[in-house]
Amino acid sequence: MKVLVTGHKGFIGTRLCEKLKELKHEIVGIDVREGTDILTAELPKADFVIHLAGIGGVRESLDNPARYWNNNVEGTKRILEFYDNVRVLVAGSSSQYEPHLNPYAASKHVIEKIPHPNVLFMRFHTVYSESPRAKMFFDKLLNNTLEYTTNHQRDFIHLEDLTDGIILLMDKDLTGNVDIGTGECVRIQDIRPDLPVKLNTIGERQKTQANTHLMDKLGFRPKYTVDGFLKEQGFKK
Repeated sequence: MKVLVTGHKGFIGTRLCEKLKELKHEIVGIDVREGTDILTAELPKADFVIHLAGIGGVRESLDNPARYWNNNVEGTKRILEFYDNVRVLVAGSSSQYEPHLNPYAASKHVIEKIPHPNVLFMRFHTVYSESPRAKMFFDKLLNNTLEYTTNHQRDFIHLEDLTDGIILLMDKDLTGNVDIGTGECVRIQDIRPDLPVKLNTIGERQKTQANTHLMDKLGFRPKYTVDGFLKEQGFKK
């Protein structure tokens, strides 16, 4: 198929596109890293759309909520309205379960209310890999620049598993929303117990844990565990 991937040069989009090309799909992309923006770009014809372009980050959203609304909500609205007769998979977030906590979570909650006859909102849990997003938790952890931990619990899913899950969903007719995670939690402070624990972090969820029922039914089985990954990296015995 001719597949439009927004955010195709990002952390998730780059790896996903590699896999889609291996499956012989034709990829067209929109990404601010290439000077194109979902709010202003000319939207190409496509047989299928995977909408990953979005601004993440809880703390940054507290400082600039309008930016998150414009990109995450208005940008998604434009995509869904233009591709009203095309199957669309949208990158959602586990943050949307508590939209009152921060503007990022609110933006991810609101987009699920945008009407479309054939859309699936994929509620990603915390994605990690050997080459993580810059300045995020795993980037600081692997580069030994992490200054503190928290008492939060997170459901971590490896980038390889996440992108496999997206490809699996391309062949399904599921609409509405679905969690993509492992269903297992890790307490952040247990990863680096030698570091101080910061309490009362504003805007953060205390616990994230994917409901894996739907993905289980579809045959999705994550191959990676965060515990195994941390052991390989020398952070757990």
